Amino acid sequence: MNLLQKNIVVGTAGHVDHGKTALVKCLTGIDTDRLKEEKERGMTIEPGFAYLKLPSGSVVSIVDVPGHERFIKNLLRGISGVDIAILVVAADDGVMPQTHEHLDILKILNIQHGLIVISKIDLVDEELVNMSLDEVKDLVKNTFFENAPIRTFSAKTVEGITEIQYAIEEISKQVIDKDIDDIFRMPIDRIFTIPGFGTIVTGTIASGKVRSGDTIEIYPTGKTTSIRNIQIHNQWINESIKGHRVGINLAGIKPNELSRGMVLGKPQSMISTHIINAQFHYLQSNKNHLSDRIKVRFYSGTSEVVGRMVFIDKKRLEPGETCFVQLRLEEKITPLPYDRYVIRTLSPMKTIGGGVILEINPRKYRPIHTMLAEHLLSLEKRNIGKMIETFIIKERYKTVGLSEIVEKIRIPKEEARDSWERMVKEGSIVLIENDFAIHKEHYNYLKDTILEKIKEYHTNNPHINDISQEDIRSKISLSLNQRLYETILDRLKNEKKIEINQGRIKIAGFRPALNDKQKRIYQYLDKICRDYHFRPLPLNVFANIKERFGEKEVETVLRAMIAERKLIRLNNDRLMHSQAVDEVKMKLRDYIVKNGKVTIAEFVSVIGVGRTQIQPIFDYLDSIRFTIRIGDYRVLYKDKQ
Repeated sequence: MNLLQKNIVVGTAGHVDHGKTALVKCLTGIDTDRLKEEKERGMTIEPGFAYLKLPSGSVVSIVDVPGHERFIKNLLRGISGVDIAILVVAADDGVMPQTHEHLDILKILNIQHGLIVISKIDLVDEELVNMSLDEVKDLVKNTFFENAPIRTFSAKTVEGITEIQYAIEEISKQVIDKDIDDIFRMPIDRIFTIPGFGTIVTGTIASGKVRSGDTIEIYPTGKTTSIRNIQIHNQWINESIKGHRVGINLAGIKPNELSRGMVLGKPQSMISTHIINAQFHYLQSNKNHLSDRIKVRFYSGTSEVVGRMVFIDKKRLEPGETCFVQLRLEEKITPLPYDRYVIRTLSPMKTIGGGVILEINPRKYRPIHTMLAEHLLSLEKRNIGKMIETFIIKERYKTVGLSEIVEKIRIPKEEARDSWERMVKEGSIVLIENDFAIHKEHYNYLKDTILEKIKEYHTNNPHINDISQEDIRSKISLSLNQRLYETILDRLKNEKKIEINQGRIKIAGFRPALNDKQKRIYQYLDKICRDYHFRPLPLNVFANIKERFGEKEVETVLRAMIAERKLIRLNNDRLMHSQAVDEVKMKLRDYIVKNGKVTIAEFVSVIGVGRTQIQPIFDYLDSIRFTIRIGDYRVLYKDKQ
C-alpha cells in the first residue's frame, strides 16, 4: 500500500437511518458505529472513520458522518477536508429534511465531487426505487451532484457494492492532486490515549506535510510538542501529507490539555483570533430575512464556536443574498484565509448559510471603514495586485511589510513579490525601507500635512525659529509610525523643503520675524554677550535686561536667538555667544591634541577666566559630546579628534 499516493477523503451524507454506516461497513468491513451509545441508539453520533481499498489497489479514507438533526454539528466536524461526498438516500423514505440540510452544507463547503447512492432497495419495489431516483435528481439540480453517478444498494444483499467501489475509483481520478508545499496544519477531531503510547489525536491534514520527530504548535494554546508516531489506516509511518486521515501520537501532552477544534501546525505559522472577515451566503431555502448582528453558531474545520455576525455595508439579508460579514467569536479559532465555514442559528438549530473566510484577525469593523468592502472584494476575487494595494491602503499611516501581507492574506510569495515590485516601479506604493511600504496617496498626504503644520506654526509664531519634531508629529497623529515619520522628514530635508537641527524643524530659509522692539533687544543681547566673550553672561546682568525691556519680550527674542544658535544656554542657565563657544572649542581641541588631555585648572590660563566660569562651559561641551570627562581630565570624543 503506497501511503503517499494521491490522498482522497470520502465522506457520507444523508438523513438519519438511511444506511450510511451500513454502506461504509459493506465497503470496508469496518463498523464505524464505535461508541456504546451509538450501538444502543442505532444511529451515528460522532464521525466514524474507515479506509477502503479500491479495485486498483489504491486506498481512500472514508468518513461516516451523523445524519440526525441533533448531531449535524458532528457532521460539520467530520466533513471538513472531504474530497468526494456520497449522498445516501433510502429508497423507502426518499428525500428527507436532513437530506436537504446535508446538501446545503456540502454546497457551502464547496465539495466538488459526488456520488449518489439509493440505499435499502431490498425493502421496496422497482417503482419506489425509480420514484426516489426522480426525487433525488430534482433535489440536486444546479449542484455539483447534478451530473454525479447514481448507484443503487442493499446492505442486506450487498447488491450494488462492486458498482459503488468502481464509481468511487473513477471519481477519485478526477480529484486534483493536492499541493503539499503549504504549512502543515491539522484540525483535531478526536483525542484519546493508548497504553504504552500516551495521547493520540486524529484528524485530516488540511495542508502541508508532517514527519515523526517534527516540532509542532498546538493552536490556540501556544504550547509546543513533538510528534512521536504517525498512523494511517492502522499502519505506523514516518511522513504524512495533505488529505491524509491520520492519528498522531503527541509527546508530553495530556488529553485534558486538548480539545476538539484545536489545530496542530507549524510553530508560529498561524494566528489564533476572535475576529474574522468573510464572505457569507444566506441560503435561498431560508424563509425570512436575516438581521445585522445576529448571534450564531460558527463551524469551520473541527471548531464550533458561538459568535456575533456583523454585516459590512448592509443592515439585513434576504434569502439567497450574499454579503461581507465580520464574525466576532466568543472563543479563539485558528483558521486560514479561504477556509470554508458554515453558520447555524442557536435556537432552533438550523443551517442558514456559510461562505469563505477572507481575513484573519482584522480590526473591529466600524461604518467609517469605507474601504473594507472593496478590500474584501479583492480578497474574494484573488486579484493579487489589488489585494496588496487595498491591504496597504487599509493600514493607512502604518508601514506594511511584504512578509506580513503574504502571511495575512495567504498569497504565493513569488506572485506577491512580482506584484509588489511592479507597484513600486509604477509608484502606487512608496518604499520606506527594504520590504516596508505605504500607499502613495497616504505618503503624499503625510508629506503635505507635515509641511502645512510647520508653516502653520511659523504663521502663528513668527518670532520663533523652529519647532520640535515631536510637536509636529503630535499635531498629525500620535499613532503615526515613528520610522515612517522620520523617513518623510529626512526626504523633505533632502528635497530642501525643511531644515532639521538637533530634533527641531522649520521650513527651509525661514527666519523669525521680530518687531522693532524685539530687534533692538536682539541687537543688545548679541552685543553684550559678545562683549563678555569667554565669560558667561552673569545672571544679575540678565535680570536687569529683562527688567529694562520686559521679561516676555526678552524671552521671545532669546528663544529665537537660541534656535538660530546665535546664543548658547549653558547648563546653569547662563548665556554665552556662539562665536565665543566656537573659539573655546578650537582652543580646547588644539590643547588636547598637543597634550592628550586637559584639566579645568590648566585651561584657566588658556582663556583667562575663572574656574567657576569654565565649569559650566566644560559641562556644556560634555553634554554635546565634544569632550568626555575621565576623572579630573577632559579628552576629545573620538569623532572630534
